[in-house]
Amino acid sequence: MIRKRAAAFTLIELLVVCAVIALLVGILMPSLSRARGQARRVTCASQLHQVGIAMMGYLQDNRDRMPYVSLMPSVSPAPLTTDRPIWFADVLKPHLKGQMSALQCPNDTPGFSERPAPQTGLSYFQTERSSYQYRVRLAGLTPTEFGLHNGGFWHREHHAHQDSNDTKVNPATIWFACDYWNFHGNENEKGARRYVYIDAHVSEFEN
Repeated sequence: MIRKRAAAFTLIELLVVCAVIALLVGILMPSLSRARGQARRVTCASQLHQVGIAMMGYLQDNRDRMPYVSLMPSVSPAPLTTDRPIWFADVLKPHLKGQMSALQCPNDTPGFSERPAPQTGLSYFQTERSSYQYRVRLAGLTPTEFGLHNGGFWHREHHAHQDSNDTKVNPATIWFACDYWNFHGNENEKGARRYVYIDAHVSEFEN
């Protein structure tokens, strides 16, 4: 009885299959990388929105006055003159309802940012408890006071017909925190920072 020979791939066929797979991987990898980058951007925006909502809660509890926060608390209290730094994370903690991970950008990973010693190789979240830096110029001011002192469309001269006590500044025009680093961008391209405004909306544009 003659047995039939089992079907098998030849070496040439295997090489062709491997070449096709390699070609498909080469085509799909950039798309997958862009998709992952977009997913991280969406996550960052969602988390910054949570930070914005937490700041709105802080303002409600503090007569609409922005907090005092150190710019780089792991280094010094500056620009504050206090003995100890004030951490952005500590200010927002009561209003984040335990969601402290909202302060961490998905791209803020060890080694991602170019940082000098002693923070070399560390993420901002590891050293500052937040991937997002606070806009220290806002410290102690209400959004309206900051807006009226910094010109722009909402400057007092545009409201000359109103009583000064009734003058309001649109919170959507003032950002209060942004990425410490240009965490977001396509491969081999300069990254971008994301900004969160006092009305809790998020943008890549600094007003």
